Amino acid sequence: MNNTIIKWIKNNKKISFFIITLLTLLIFLLYPGNDITCLDRVSPTSTHIETTNARDILETDLPDSEHKLTLIFIPKGSYQIAGSDPPTEITYPYWLGKYEVTQEEWKKVMGWTPVPELNEEDTIAMGALYPMCQISYYECLDFCDRLTEMAQQQGILPKGYCFSLPTVAQWELACSCGKEIVSSGNLEKIAWTNPHGAKARVYPVGLKEPNAWGFHDMWGNVWELCADFYHPHRLYGSNPVNWKTDTGNLSTDMGLSITSVGGGLFYSILDNKEEIPRRKYYADSRKSDTGLRVALVPAQQHQLLKERLKHLHPVPDWWKNIKGSFELMYFYTKVYIRTYWGSLPDL
Repeated sequence: MNNTIIKWIKNNKKISFFIITLLTLLIFLLYPGNDITCLDRVSPTSTHIETTNARDILETDLPDSEHKLTLIFIPKGSYQIAGSDPPTEITYPYWLGKYEVTQEEWKKVMGWTPVPELNEEDTIAMGALYPMCQISYYECLDFCDRLTEMAQQQGILPKGYCFSLPTVAQWELACSCGKEIVSSGNLEKIAWTNPHGAKARVYPVGLKEPNAWGFHDMWGNVWELCADFYHPHRLYGSNPVNWKTDTGNLSTDMGLSITSVGGGLFYSILDNKEEIPRRKYYADSRKSDTGLRVALVPAQQHQLLKERLKHLHPVPDWWKNIKGSFELMYFYTKVYIRTYWGSLPDL
């Protein structure tokens, strides 16, 4: 097969060159890439919040369960987040889950739980109170949509609000409680630390004490997905929903990279308590150490996230086929050139 392709390229140099050139042009003309400057920040409209005090609780019933999904209210305002200077403006109130979403909660809403073992290096802990993990970004959004439908049937949703993933600013505010994130005095009480570099583990939610605002497991346990696209630099002082970008280059690879925060067992936290760990997470990834914590936010935030996903990912199957063909053609072209025309450096 390989010799046949090489022979064909050798005998059809002009056609091969034309095909490669055409496929290269298709990359630039047809692939939408990361240019999302058409999506701008919008302020929430048609929302109404009854008089609610900071740290008030909202609970959602789950089907066939006495368990309730618990969220904590955070009012709008100007906050110091993760050492940000100037303070970050949170322009509308929201709720955030008291705990990471558990496997029991996920199963009650979605009807399934993760596979216990993908391979020897990716085994996950199973149990009703363990955080849900091994899920794609799209499945997280589907979970939020179904949860919204359930809450609407119960009549507990504030007008104009729905369930979604929190933005990084919303998550970091709940983690930092609007001040220094964590002090060495209470570190062991609220965080899963790893001072000796041991292999990370996942624990049932709520075993550690909550932080000052009542949230559990903000430091350690699983990484938690957020509604922001990964950026190599922190964007302090920005609104929680700031979808417009000047560069249109938040994702460095074909596909989508999401920010996930707060996970793992922290052995470096004592050296830098104002820096919340962050990392990339691709939309179709499934990792044994990454889960979610739901937020109740204005519906515009959730809809903008979905719109942005349409612009970036997933790449259509037809494009994957073209890309794969191009890569195969390029590979065999390199083989041919190196064999018959001398060396060719990798691009």
